[in-house]
Order: sequence, then C-alpha cells, then structure tokens
Amino acid sequence: MGKGLFANGFWALLVVTTSTLAAEVPLGGFIPFVGIGLTDEFETFDTDPTGAFSIADPSDLWGGSPLGPGSSAFFDIALLDTGASAHILTQAAASSTGFDIQNEGFQGTAFQPIYGAAGVQLDLLINDAMGIYAAGLGDRVSESPNLVMGTNALRGQTSVALLEGDADWTLPNILGLPMAAQQGIVIRNDQPQIFSYQGRTMRTPQVDFIDLGTGNQQGILRRTDLRLRPSASFLSGPIYAPDLLNFFDNGNNNPTSPTVIENGGLYLEVDVTHQGQTTQNTEFLFDTGADVTVLSEVTAASVGFDFVLDEPDFVLEVEGAGGVLGGIPGFYLEEMKIDAVGGSLTFYDVPIAVLNVPNPVDPANVIDAIIGMHLFAGRNLVIDAIPAAFGQGSAPSLYISDPVTDAHQWSTATTTANWSTAGSWSSPGVPGTLWAAQVGNVSGSDQQANVTSDSTVFQLAVSGTPSAKMTVEIQSGSTLTIFGETIIEEGGEIRLDGGKLDAPFVNINGGSLSGSGDVFVGTGPINGVVRNLSGRIEPDSLISITGDLSNLVDGTIAIDLFTGGNDLLAVSRSAFLSGTLEVSLLDGFDPTAGQTFTILTYGGTIDLNFSELLLPTGYDWDLYVDGPAMSLVLEMVVITGDFDGNGTVNAADLAVWEAGYGQPNGYTGADFLAWQRNLGMSSPLAAGTSVPEPGAAALVAIGLAVSAAASRKKRASAVRRRTRCQRLVRISPDPLEQARRILPVSLPERSPSL
Repeated sequence: MGKGLFANGFWALLVVTTSTLAAEVPLGGFIPFVGIGLTDEFETFDTDPTGAFSIADPSDLWGGSPLGPGSSAFFDIALLDTGASAHILTQAAASSTGFDIQNEGFQGTAFQPIYGAAGVQLDLLINDAMGIYAAGLGDRVSESPNLVMGTNALRGQTSVALLEGDADWTLPNILGLPMAAQQGIVIRNDQPQIFSYQGRTMRTPQVDFIDLGTGNQQGILRRTDLRLRPSASFLSGPIYAPDLLNFFDNGNNNPTSPTVIENGGLYLEVDVTHQGQTTQNTEFLFDTGADVTVLSEVTAASVGFDFVLDEPDFVLEVEGAGGVLGGIPGFYLEEMKIDAVGGSLTFYDVPIAVLNVPNPVDPANVIDAIIGMHLFAGRNLVIDAIPAAFGQGSAPSLYISDPVTDAHQWSTATTTANWSTAGSWSSPGVPGTLWAAQVGNVSGSDQQANVTSDSTVFQLAVSGTPSAKMTVEIQSGSTLTIFGETIIEEGGEIRLDGGKLDAPFVNINGGSLSGSGDVFVGTGPINGVVRNLSGRIEPDSLISITGDLSNLVDGTIAIDLFTGGNDLLAVSRSAFLSGTLEVSLLDGFDPTAGQTFTILTYGGTIDLNFSELLLPTGYDWDLYVDGPAMSLVLEMVVITGDFDGNGTVNAADLAVWEAGYGQPNGYTGADFLAWQRNLGMSSPLAAGTSVPEPGAAALVAIGLAVSAAASRKKRASAVRRRTRCQRLVRISPDPLEQARRILPVSLPERSPSL
C-alpha cells in the first residue's frame, strides 16, 4: 500500500509494482498515527525575563487554552514520522472548523521551502509558536463524529512553530522529529487500533509517549544504537534558533523558521549482504513514515544494484507534494542485518526502492539510505533518543521486540468450514486482532473457509496448489478486516459473496480475487492499493474498490459479457492497467455491432497500458477511455464494408451487397467503394488511419483493436491466441478533458507507501 516519506523536508508517496513478493519481509509495513491537539502555550521575555527559556520545551501535561472552534478543544489525526524535520498541519486542520489557527491569532506570514518527490520546491506557511500535544489513538475517548482524546495521556511541546500546507496539500497532518527529541516513543503493534473514522478505516499501532531515558523499562531486551545527527547537539539547547531575536522580541509572532532539528535525524547502522559481498555499518535514516526501504542510486550500486544496467525486480511510482515520478526501479536485497544486544536481527529478500531523496538543506545532495517499517511488521518498537551523557546509562537506542503476533494455520480437512469455528485452526480459538492467519489447503482437494460474520486478524495469507484450491469466501453482510498485509498466493482465492474485504493493501501473487462485493484498501487519510502482481481479478457482476487498483505485467483482469450486462470493476481512485485483459462471452451471448460495455470506472486517473488482450473471436473490438464518464469501455465495432457483420471484409460481403443493391433503402455505389477499400480488413484500423507514437497515444483515448481467442482458465479446453495491443486514436467527447484525465500518472499509495 502507498505511504509517506518526509525526510528532512522531503515528502513522497510510493506505490510499489512487483512481479514477485519477498518471502521474508512484507511489501508494506505499518503506519503509526496519533491524535494531536494544540494550545496557546509559548514563552516570551515577559513570561521568562531571565532568558533561561528555550524554544520547544517538553511538556508532560496538557496545559494552556486549547485551540479550536470557539476556543473549544479540537483534535485530529497525524502521522508519526521521525523522518520529518518539522510538524505539519493540513489546511483543513488549521481552518476555522479545525484548530482555528487564524482566528486564534496564530497564523504566521513567513514561508518555509521544502522539497517534494521530484525535487520541486514547495513553500509552506510558518505558523506562530504554540503548544502541540499527542497521544496514541488507543487513548481516544470518541471518534464519532469527531476525534476526542483523553487529555490525561497527552504529552508534547510548547513554543513550537508548525508548518501549514496549502489547499493542494493532500497528505495528512505530520508529527515530526522534534517530538522524538523530547519524548520517548513506544510503538505497540501488540495493541492494534482499528476503527472507523470519517467514513474510513483507521488502523495503527498504539503509540505511547514516555520520559526520555526510560526506554529500557518497557520490557524489550533487544537494543541497538541510534545515531543522532548532528551528534549530541540533537538534544542540547534549543531545537532551533535561526531567528531568536525576531522570535523573542515579538512574542510568538511571525517566526521566519519552523521548529526543526537543524540537519537532524535518527540513524541505524545496518550490515548489507548481496551477491556474496557484505557492506558493514551502512547508515540508514530511521523513518517511521516509510514503509519500504530506500537506497540512493549510488548506495544501491555499492551493494550490487545498478539501476541503469540491471533489469529491476519491480517498478514503482512516486507521488508527493512535489509531483509524480514514474519508473522508479526496485530490487530484492539478499540480506540485511541489524546488530543488537539481546539478539541481532537478520532479514532476507528485502524489497528496496532505488531513489535519490533530495536533501532540503542542499538539494544537490541526497540521503544515502532510509529504513522502512516493513522490517518491523508485527513487532513493538521503543525510540529513546537520550544520549548517555544525560545520565541514564545507555546510548540513544531503538528497542525491537520479538514478533507479537501468533501464527494460526488452517487445519481442518473438511471441504467447507466456518472461519470462526475454533476446530478449523491449529491453535483453537476465534480469530483475533493478533492472529497471523495462514489459510492453506490441507486436504489435497478444493477447500473453502466461509466468513459469515465480522472478523479481524493481523495478517492474512491464502494459498493452495494448482490442483487443490483454497478459498476464503466473505459472505453477504460480513466484513473481514486485516490490520497488516493481505496476500493471495498461488492456488489461493478470496471470493466476495456480497461481503467486504477491508485491508491496508492487498497483494495478489499467483492467486485470485473474485466475486461480487466491496474491497477497502487504505488506512485513515492514506489510500491503499489492490496490487495484482501475478494473479487474477475476476469480478462476478461487480467488485467495488475503495482505493487504487494496480494490475501489473503478470496480472490478469478477467471480464465476462452476458445478456443484459457485463462484469465491472469500480475503482474510487486511480487505475494502473498493464498485463492482460481477458474477456469472455457467457451462455452463447452474441454482441451486436455498436454495443458498448463499461468494464471499469475510476474516480481519479487511469494509466491504460495493457500488453495483452484476450478477446472473443469472430468480432472486432475497440477498447477506449471515455474521459468525461471516467470509464474504460469495450465496444463491438463494425468495419465499413463488412455487410454480413462477421468482423471480416471479404467476398461474402460482396454477395450481401449485390443482393441489396438497388433495393429500397438498400446498398449504394458508395457502399461498394467502402467494401473495395477495406477488402481483407479484420480490425477497426481503416485505410488512412495512422498509429500514433506511444507518447502521442497517451494524450488521447486509447483504442485497442485486436482479434484474439479468449478464455478463462476455468475453460481449460479452449484454445487461446495471444496478440500484442495496437494503440489507435479514438477520441471520445470532450477530447481535451479526456486527455487531461488519462495522462500517465501513478498514485499510491500507501499510498506506503512510504
């Protein structure tokens, strides 16, 4: 799933496109969210005439007057991101219906440049200093209709200048690195928080804030060093002091810099092994806002990945506040090792993205490496940034627990069993939020697990064999909710029988997603993606996806046409369509010339790039994007001169013309000339029609016209003929609007996104 990366002023969203999944490390990690509130707390010479104050003082108790509509307390959700140099509010959160920054007198006038994914400079408003407090979402009092936090759990900072996004800022609120400099952070995956918020599913580990220097009191023995940059100055003195004179002379008014840790960051030393070569003590930025590990181009080359010379294992697109980048290469790293007291950790087959993340202090330079939270899926973490010099007897540390989840295997050999029956599992019990559910076929013949009531698990993997399928069927009125990764492997199927699958992201790796029902992918304000890596998506009437859809080069979308309608995929955001489109006719259905079938709708953008079409033979087809209707349409077309309508212009059509020539309302000489021009044609590519270059084709509706045998795998006896797509110009109404909508862009992630 696409998620966020804001490292020292940089933010991006990554959507990962792969042909295979790593066996050891998932393709996405968790996203830590917290609840935040603001108050009017700041210091001036008048409040502390000794001058002993500093900017961004830690505070262990909620205090001051809360900010919000009518001076009432307002709370909102923020991404906890140790890769972010500053705290950032969305414009909606800062508005009069949120924290009411302007009417409360805290809106500043200066701007801070940051850099987006494409290296584009963005200017965010610097608000006046105030107090910011946070607590984990397990400490919420209510989430409906608005978030309400229990104030006893809130801890934070005073005299903090935040950044504010503009109207185009679509990313969530950010609680950044300055918080980690003054509060210890516990990320508790053993307390997953899953709830509905503003019509979307929130899922996050519980986050607790603790005193610095008490990380060793949280019950986790495994500890590795965190490197502070810039060294001990990370915690000594003011967190930022670029404009102290202006700041203190004017109270909290109009600071010219946000509260940041100047050039700061938390780093881990990691040993990297690939192709028999080990590079020791590589420094990775520790970024809780990243769910995939990132290497710069040169760092990747140093461990054996040359993105220029080597074919990548996967490709990703990056969307962020600075624009969209496509074709970012990724590879599988053989081994990563984190040396630790209490048991080192070694990870295998780690998916990494190769991307130069610009350094905002000097955009010509890049960050060498960023470690993603996918390495720590299912583990608790403690971030304690206090140096040994501060008297607690340990260096700045990251504590990493053993897995907190419990593996439960499907164990019944019956053909059909209920999901919630204790006897169906290797460890008896009803599936729960800490279950890593591994649903594999154990009988040697087809099996099915029926989800007949709402259920939640931490992770889900469904698998079978080519001859022994394993199906998880989500029945009408039931929702199967997953906290982390959902993966459908070879021989596995998730079938919707009117039910709903709710997950941060879904990876189809050899299996299938089928049936009719709803799929929600994402977490809170961050959208997720259904990635068809190498399997099949087979709607039966309608699969509605709230989020993004990415059908990759080895993936297949299978659509049936039938009397009275057709199967449909409805995608609320963006659709990235490569791989294979397979269309079949059911029950002898015979489409007529000019008949159209809307096979996919989308609410954002579409990138149409099918490499293979399997369409019913005996007809001529045109596949195109209808921009104004935001839909993908398949049309059965007629070639001029094809009088018998069989899809080919030949001698049989001349006989039809002769029989009708001269008759009332019959054929004319012009019809004969059309037959003559198109003799031998068997596709809509009429004489004089040019095939545009790929770049030009991307700016118009794309028609894909081929004749190919089509069959689903379930019709094994049928014969297929595969052909490559031709890109033809077909402009539906309002071509300018259509061209705008189908420009090839890619959206997350998870968004992990990072």
